[in-house]
Amino acid sequence: MSILAIIFLSIYCLIAIMMCHQESQKRKINFYLALLICVVATPLFGYFIISGMALRNPKGCKWCGNLENESEYCGLCHLNEAGKTDQETKVSQ
Repeated sequence: MSILAIIFLSIYCLIAIMMCHQESQKRKINFYLALLICVVATPLFGYFIISGMALRNPKGCKWCGNLENESEYCGLCHLNEAGKTDQETKVSQ
């Protein structure tokens, strides 16, 4: 095996391991499953697959109690953290 192939393989493995470790701490996915996804689908595509998984600690909605809210506006009550809807925010800008 050439030196270039060894360098490429070691960088590939290092990127996959570091990214899977970081993302498995934030998301509801096991490290080994994340690593398997990155090895099979390359680290770039694996990152997009893993980033689609749910967060371990979503911020939730303080207005309606939706604990699984991960976005800026709640999917149930359609309010942001300030208690304003999307239309109210656009009008005030």
